[in-house]
Amino acid sequence: MTGDDIPANPSVLNTTVLSNFAYIDQLWVVAGLSGICAVPVVREELEDGVDDHPYLQSALDTLDGEIPVATISDTVANREAVVRGHLDPGEAQAFALADAADGRLLTDDGDARSFAKDQGVTVVGSVGVLLAAIDAGKIDEATADEWLSTWIDEIGYYVPYRTISEYR
Repeated sequence: MTGDDIPANPSVLNTTVLSNFAYIDQLWVVAGLSGICAVPVVREELEDGVDDHPYLQSALDTLDGEIPVATISDTVANREAVVRGHLDPGEAQAFALADAADGRLLTDDGDARSFAKDQGVTVVGSVGVLLAAIDAGKIDEATADEWLSTWIDEIGYYVPYRTISEYR
């Protein structure tokens, strides 16, 4: 996926959302989002983490097949270089693409979420993806609650509420 192929208003993934959905083996939910894409540094982070977290292999397998990895343009690379002082590499590159392409950033990282919001970039996290899947009729609320509980109980996912209904 080159700069010319990036969808209008892309949904740009950071590692955190991919990791959560890979953990529960439900990457199809993320892959089905409109304009979904990832960035090269996110692929590298997944590759670096797969030895310690084997479930990340499914996220790697999904990239390019169902979730394209964008080629970073000079404009995005320049924006990334500016924000690298504020964000980790994957977050910086994903933010830079979302910002440059008038898209949204998909991340659960608190610092990245705050930074993106301050810069006027729309942010969606794993819970937002669950809500979108419910609204689209792809999953029901009980399933979303089960997945959310798994993230909280098994991988230490931190969110203010344990049930989806509390986010409505």
